[in-house]
Amino acid sequence: MNSISEIELQYCYYVFFAKLNIQRLSFLRPSQSKLQGKRFCVKQIDLLDSKLIRGMLSPDSSDRISKLILLEEVDSTNSLLQKELNAGMGPVLVCAADQQTAGRGRSGKIWHSPLSKNIYLSISWEYALPYNKVDGLSLAVGVVVLDSLISYGYPELKLKWPNDILFGGAKLAGILVEIIGGANSSLKIIVGVGVNVKMSAKQGSVIERSWIDLYSIRHKPPPSRNELLATLVNHLIDLFLSYPEKGFSYWQNSWNARDSFMGKNAQIISNGEILSGISRGVDSKGRFILDSSEGLLFITAGDVSLRES
Repeated sequence: MNSISEIELQYCYYVFFAKLNIQRLSFLRPSQSKLQGKRFCVKQIDLLDSKLIRGMLSPDSSDRISKLILLEEVDSTNSLLQKELNAGMGPVLVCAADQQTAGRGRSGKIWHSPLSKNIYLSISWEYALPYNKVDGLSLAVGVVVLDSLISYGYPELKLKWPNDILFGGAKLAGILVEIIGGANSSLKIIVGVGVNVKMSAKQGSVIERSWIDLYSIRHKPPPSRNELLATLVNHLIDLFLSYPEKGFSYWQNSWNARDSFMGKNAQIISNGEILSGISRGVDSKGRFILDSSEGLLFITAGDVSLRES
């Protein structure tokens, strides 16, 4: 039996079924379906659906979102929101996609984004605040995303400074926060969240580090992408609203309680310099605390890698 190519599958999926606005697809047996003489079978596909997502958003979230953008494919959800903001749209934009062709992680790393398998979400916000008033925001986002996942029954998740969520040492989710604005001007913030939901070993084979998805943690169906996306948006908007008043100190203890490296020997690798010591969590500004031979070092987020020594 000839198998349909991925390009042909995407064509059928997008051009025909997406137009019918079908959320979950179960095709007939292979002997009953043909495309250009080729027999094929397609597993269930979890499509993003604006009606379903809007129906699960809180009234407050719905009122505040200026524009909800759902795409079949995009280069990067963060990049698209940056273009939208530069064009005068906003301030609260939400963008999610079934697939990214140039997904970005921290430090310009590629975020692998196969079709309809994971969460690829970006949300923008605007603060009339100086830059130093949002210290630690990316770490608070990590706590909120982790708590959102825990609410679905994934209790053993951990945080890795500055922006990864782990299970058993493998990466489950990542966060990319980009800030537009000067040190003393109003700030436009774009928060990108990627969560591995259900990705095959073949699809994840290009990822250079250990990874895991929600399905592999419990070996049963994870929440739908629409439900998970709506939950994340609701919780992130709650965070954005309260952050100027609370600051990162409100989330500091929660972050440290889930720190995967707390009390362990660790190395910080930054700009070719290796610093060694014991991890002591983060301070009220979100800085990583390293107990080194030279005393306590407070390290800000940047192009830094954290590895257990």
